[in-house]
Amino acid sequence: MMNRAYHVPEGAANLQANELELKEKKIYVINELFKRYGYQPVQTPTFEYYDLFSDIEGTIDVDKMIKLIDHEGKILVLRPDATIPIARIAAQNNGNQSYYKFSYTTKVFRMNESFQSPQSREFTQAGVEFFGRKGLEADLEVITLAVQSLEKTGFEQITLDMGQAKFFKEFMNHIDIPGQASIEIQKLIENKNFFELEQKLEQLNMESRFKDIILTFPTLYGQPEKVFAKAENLLVNKQMELELDKLKHLYKMLSELGYQKYVSIDLGLINHLNYYTGIIFQGYVQGYGKPVVVGGRYDHLSRQFGRDLPATGFGIYIDALLDAQRSFQKAPDHGTDFLILHHEEHLKDGMGIANQLREQGFVVETDLIRQESYEENLKEMKVKNIHYIVVLQEDQLVIVQQGQEKKVYQDLDSLKRDVLRK
Repeated sequence: MMNRAYHVPEGAANLQANELELKEKKIYVINELFKRYGYQPVQTPTFEYYDLFSDIEGTIDVDKMIKLIDHEGKILVLRPDATIPIARIAAQNNGNQSYYKFSYTTKVFRMNESFQSPQSREFTQAGVEFFGRKGLEADLEVITLAVQSLEKTGFEQITLDMGQAKFFKEFMNHIDIPGQASIEIQKLIENKNFFELEQKLEQLNMESRFKDIILTFPTLYGQPEKVFAKAENLLVNKQMELELDKLKHLYKMLSELGYQKYVSIDLGLINHLNYYTGIIFQGYVQGYGKPVVVGGRYDHLSRQFGRDLPATGFGIYIDALLDAQRSFQKAPDHGTDFLILHHEEHLKDGMGIANQLREQGFVVETDLIRQESYEENLKEMKVKNIHYIVVLQEDQLVIVQQGQEKKVYQDLDSLKRDVLRK
């Protein structure tokens, strides 16, 4: 029988020092960028009532939620989504502001989340939510911020697939397909499953021209001008034309800012349509086939908390960024700059030297000199990635560097000057 105490649960993972340091650096860079755009950090509870998510239409599949039972028998869930509780914050805010800009870095918990590996049930997400602005300028801001976040974390080859949820919605409203059939069609279009899509349409009583239009949706991706030209032949009402014009205008704005090199259009990007109400997008980086950024406009979410606020935002899958970067960049080596060795009677001097070096930004450890431990320290310099061993001997500092002879210094200042030059 397996002893579970020795194993991490499926869908969770430990992080060692090197990877954790890289992850924390990425989070820091992203959060600094969010701050410069005026987004204020918020934090929501790790667990919430099940009703918060189950009662919100078109968001998280209830089967993907990790559920708990509290002492009163109420069903709780570990946070399966960051946007919904932040929408509650915006709706319940008593201020007189016309708009709210929130940022977050948080853990999200879901069952069988295909985006993440190996952390498929527990993963870190960072993002922004912009409430109170319904113009394209707000969409432009969050999209450029998403691209800049990827650039700042070290990625150069970025692809942003941009779509328009309402374009497809207006078409489906026009032809009036039953609800369940509409959901199945959406999934088949999203997965570009032409064979099953054609079979599904054969089962429906629908004009052949509408079937032809639906079969065209999975092909509406690629170079923007070509997709726009193709989409114009599918218009069946004024509403579709208006939504397509919004997407064209946004692409023009992005082009003026120099982001056209990143953008492709995908009008088949229509999943979670009950959640999104306008511009939607997914971001990809080199060598990684899954989206690392997901976002878009969701104008009706806060209404379910008693206040109608248009909104747009995105989430970055931090663990996916780490997975993607492993293919072309090694994690930084986590090591110790100095190990200070001293006799017990020189404790104050040893600690004083260590603290001075720490104030200079170095990573410093200390230990007492014992004959056997000193020899072990020398052997473990490479294993533990110790750059320098400094031994306090009377009025001298003897320094040992990896692969080099011992060097003697008369004082700490001369040692620091020599080390800092390197």
